[in-house]
Amino acid sequence: MNILELTRKGRTKVLVIGNHSGIIQSMLDFDFLSGKDIPSVLGIVAGNRKAEKYFFGTKEILLPCYKNIQIASEVLGSKVDWMLNLQSGRRTFESTVSFFDFFPKSLGAHIFAENVPESHATELISRFGKKYFIVGPSGVGLLVPNALKLGAIGGVDAVQIKSGALTSAGNIAVGSTSGGMTNELIHAVARAGKRLSFAIAIGGDRFPVVSLTQIFALAEADSQTEGFVYFGELGGVDEYEIIELIKAKKFTKPLVAYIAGIIDEAFDEHVQFGHAKALVQTMDESARAKREALRSVGVIAPDTFPQFLDALQKLPGGAYTAEEMDIQPLQGRQKSILSTRKVLDIDEGRVFVKGKKLLKGKENAFVDATLGALLGKPVRSPVTRAFTEAVFEMLIDHGGNVSGAVNTMITARAGKDLVSSLASGLLTVGPRFGGAINEAARLWILGVVSQKTGLGFVAEKAKAGELILGIGHKKYRVGLADPRVKALAEFATLLKKHPHYDFARSVEKATTSKNGKLILNIDGAIAALLLDILSECEGMSERELQELADAEFFNAFFVIPRSVGFIAHFMEQKKNDEGLFRLPDELLFVREETPKKNKKK
Repeated sequence: MNILELTRKGRTKVLVIGNHSGIIQSMLDFDFLSGKDIPSVLGIVAGNRKAEKYFFGTKEILLPCYKNIQIASEVLGSKVDWMLNLQSGRRTFESTVSFFDFFPKSLGAHIFAENVPESHATELISRFGKKYFIVGPSGVGLLVPNALKLGAIGGVDAVQIKSGALTSAGNIAVGSTSGGMTNELIHAVARAGKRLSFAIAIGGDRFPVVSLTQIFALAEADSQTEGFVYFGELGGVDEYEIIELIKAKKFTKPLVAYIAGIIDEAFDEHVQFGHAKALVQTMDESARAKREALRSVGVIAPDTFPQFLDALQKLPGGAYTAEEMDIQPLQGRQKSILSTRKVLDIDEGRVFVKGKKLLKGKENAFVDATLGALLGKPVRSPVTRAFTEAVFEMLIDHGGNVSGAVNTMITARAGKDLVSSLASGLLTVGPRFGGAINEAARLWILGVVSQKTGLGFVAEKAKAGELILGIGHKKYRVGLADPRVKALAEFATLLKKHPHYDFARSVEKATTSKNGKLILNIDGAIAALLLDILSECEGMSERELQELADAEFFNAFFVIPRSVGFIAHFMEQKKNDEGLFRLPDELLFVREETPKKNKKK
């Protein structure tokens, strides 16, 4: 099957490199108006954002963004068929090469940028010209009606999609070097009552990857194409290559062509017109000479553009009627200010009491609901649920002498409300209190991914003067183990492998050889075991675990249960009502300033 047949059969999934909201939205509108259920655009490689807002019909969607092409390939695998490269001219070569390295089974690409260095363009032709279908540089892309809109081709709003009949397949191919004129031809064909089989703008730079003769060969081989509409211009020899195809009977279908540039004859010297090749070097390259040469082999090549438009009626196929297409809902769409999801279905009917009896609750129901809300999907393993419940139970409180509890109680005794008191306690959560779980997770991920030894990792951090969060405790030490860590460690026996926990223990072995208090603490143990449980029991990849760490997911395992503990301390203070808290003077050390000596004049 050729490239058109593969595309019509569903090979239409696109990865976009760079960002151009108008072009991307037009592709999504084309998909929606073509009756597709899901967008053709799978994601965008651009910047450090996680997602970009677009519309699919009237529904707002988030297209995933990836930091680089390698990460995109890890997520999307072999789903990608096409690349749309929207980067600037000097950046396109590297990203195009990278795309085909990571997506070798893809069909091709479109390079939108102008002024791609000619050395880059010729290198792309050399490397990929025979294997992939690459449209551009410097074009508007590829259109296969009702299947694929790759780029700005046909227009970038719903009105142009409708007026150009881009979603209705027909039998006329359109081709040109000029992106703007390709769009004009598409709409001219629609106004003539014809419909497209495909349309391609190969690009106005000197060295397009897919050549004009390849486009004509594609049209000749395509069973759905019965005629061709072409726009050319003065300069270059493209039209003479088309003539040779016709003479050799390698292109036999009706062709209507318009060659622009007769105005060049009005000047004393030849003038450069727009595109790189639009400059007459010899008389054979003039617009008049090309028209006459095309006519000599049977091509319809009118002298004026109005005559050219009239000639479109001579192409095969009957007249189509305009499609009924309601684009009004796509006009005036506005993106939401905030993006969120339903954490809990508040409309879901729940029954807790029936026949004057309490219904037995589902085991771990709160944990299930909490994990589902945090992860955005239901958990599937009882190990994950049990570990979470164990952590929540252990971390509700650790006494009233820790900073968060102290802050909560002092605020409560100052007469403040529940929310203010809870907030003051939570605001103490950080790297020295409660907030080390997430940073420990980052460290354990780094250690496993880099395949460092515990000793080497510790030496590296010591040299950099960095603390290893998740290691060390003020109360517990070697010989006096933290009972919470000891209890949680049993979860490792439920796993087939536990690389993050093993790495954390190897770090502990290195640190305790220096200082007995530098043990694996509760934060480090939770982080390590949770990483291994999410990996093995919930099927998460290292990349997904890293994304959770970047979002500070792991600190939620402290914040959620400890909020309950802080509220308990608040309630106790309100019950006791001991009044405003004040430190006794004797517990303060106030350093008096040393009197300054008068300088001698």
